Amino acid sequence: MKKWFYSLLAVIAAGTLALADDVKKSEAVELQGTLGCGHCQFHKTSSCATAFKAADSKIYVIDNATPQVMEARDNGGKITVTGTVTEKNGVSHVQATKQELTK
Repeated sequence: MKKWFYSLLAVIAAGTLALADDVKKSEAVELQGTLGCGHCQFHKTSSCATAFKAADSKIYVIDNATPQVMEARDNGGKITVTGTVTEKNGVSHVQATKQELTK
């Protein structure tokens, strides 16, 4: 019985390690788009948020937008964002490491 139990534990441990290798690690990406409000213009968030629409028409919410970027969202300015992308509740979010307003 002990032999069977330890064999089962070994199989579970091997399966867990195999699944852990399948998890994709987020890498930094650079995205460009037009700023706007995630709620008022893009209708992706439940309250006002700094977001942008990329060239592929995908909407990204900037989780840590700078005050300058937050202000520029009302004017529909252009932005280049570098950071990691995650998805929360069906909405793409960017944890930005660099935010640059462009013309």
